This record gives sequence, C-alpha cells and structure tokens, in this order.
Amino acid sequence: MQGPAANIAPGIIEQAAKWHAQVHSGEATEAERREFEQWRQADVTHAEAYARMEKLWSSFDEAQDAPGKAALNAVLKPRRGKRMKTATRILSLLAVTVAAGLASQTQPARVMRADYNTGIGEQRVIQLADSSRITLDTHSAVNVDFSQGQRRIELLQGKILVEVAKDKQRPFIVETAEGTARALGTQYAVRRQKKVTQVTVIESSVEACGLQSECVTLQPGESARLQRGLALTKAQADVQAETAWKRFKLVADDMPLPLLLKELQRYHRGHLYFNDEAVGNVHVSGVFALDDTAHTLKVLADTTPVVMTQYTPWLTVITPIK
Repeated sequence: MQGPAANIAPGIIEQAAKWHAQVHSGEATEAERREFEQWRQADVTHAEAYARMEKLWSSFDEAQDAPGKAALNAVLKPRRGKRMKTATRILSLLAVTVAAGLASQTQPARVMRADYNTGIGEQRVIQLADSSRITLDTHSAVNVDFSQGQRRIELLQGKILVEVAKDKQRPFIVETAEGTARALGTQYAVRRQKKVTQVTVIESSVEACGLQSECVTLQPGESARLQRGLALTKAQADVQAETAWKRFKLVADDMPLPLLLKELQRYHRGHLYFNDEAVGNVHVSGVFALDDTAHTLKVLADTTPVVMTQYTPWLTVITPIK
C-alpha cells in the first residue's frame, strides 16, 4: 500500500475500532451516526482506518468456522458500557495485529533474504563449509560470510547454537547489531531479540564484546548481555534451561507468566494478547512443550489463575480470573 494511509497511527486505529463497534451495535443514534461521518470524512487516514476495520470484519465472516464465529460475535456484538469497551479493545488489537503484519513485510526483508532462516515453529541445522554447525531456533535468520581471514555469522534475529570446528587461521565470530561473540572454544548459544543480544557458553570459552569495544571472556555456564547504550553485563546461566529449545522445551523456574507467554509467542502461529500488569503476579514453574503450543496453553489455563479465550484461530486472549 502506498501513500499517507500506508502507516496509520495506533490512536486512529483505536478510534476506528470504537466507531465500528458503535455503528454496528444496533443502538447508534442519528446524532452519533452524523458525528461518525464527520470523523470519517475529516481525514483520509480516518477513512482508510475504518475501511480496514470493515475489511477485517468481512474476513471473519468469510473465514471463520461456526463455533469460532459465534464466539467472536458474542464478544464483538457491542452493547453500552463494558461490552462496548471490550469490543473496541478486541477490534483495535485485531487491526493493529493485521497492520503490524503488513508493516513487517518491509522490515524483515533482510530476514527473508538471509542465507538461512526458519519459520514459526521450525528448527534447522546447517552444516557449514568448515564442518562447523549452526542450529537455528524458530523464527531465526543468519547470514554466513567466510573469507580467508575469518568466519563470520551475522545473526539478524532469533536464537542459534553454534558448534565450532577448529581453525587457528580463521576466528569464528557471531555478530549482531549489539556486538560480537568470538569463539575461543567449541560450543555456545547466541540469542537476539528486541535489540538485546545474549551470549551463553556451553563448552570452552567465548569473548563477548559490546559496541563500545568492552569485552569479557565467558566460561562454561556463564552468559553476557549486550545492549546499545548499556554496559556489558556478565552472569551465571543455566545451560540446560537456556538450550532446552533444541528439544522444543521451555524450562520455567518461577518465571513470570508474561515472560513465558512472550517466549511461547515465538512458536505460536496466532496472537497471544494479554496485559503484562494484569497477569504479572502469576509465576510458573515446569517444562512446557514448544512444538505443541495449543497443549501448553491448555496446561497453563488448567494450572494458573487465568482464563484463555480463543476468539479466532489467530487470537487468544489471556485474562486473570477475577
């Protein structure tokens, strides 16, 4: 999509969601309908945002099975008060989710063109020319650049586990936008997410360096956190928990539920919607399946004080039990 309506501010999307809920409530007054028309005609982005909302609603009419559509209608059929607010919130979320998906078609262009990448729920093992191996976790992407002087892996997003073949003439370096991790041994993991890089050593040692040339040598069971504008930090790491993703497992030890859900989101094809503050006091321990996210969500629903409501195959809302 081109032009000024290509990127619509979240506030306008929320306004469009509110108007959609109100206009389709069956209770809108003539004055409210006139006010809506004035709002829609006041700016091209208003009209575009509302058109997207209508299209989104139509797509549910066409795509949803009967039970899913009934559940969605039950929530989105608005009434005054709390139901109206709920409808607005859900519609806003759906619209922002779709908009984010469209916007992501430009930002992840490098990811799609990367030498190696994985989709949601996929893992992949790459055997490199020097006999080193890289295991890519779900939703990950790397570029490989081997020359006579060095072996360089650019991690664009996600997680990788590297098993380095010895080559005294060419250092093996994993590079991200936050720094580098140079192998002084054989095996380590690197994760990049939300502009933060974490390096965890499994065997031998690794030199981790931030952008300001600060470096630290990590031993097995140690990790470093690299982030622009912040000093490099070093900590102890649970290697088994940090690498459990290789077995499609998530190990949680008194983990806040929002953190667990955000990690689960990387493997789940639909959108998990929750308020961090609302469920932030819920902590979870256990080993959870990443290759069967539907089962994991059911386990969480059965063992934690939250309600998980699936409105569509693409949207699950998590709320605390009141």
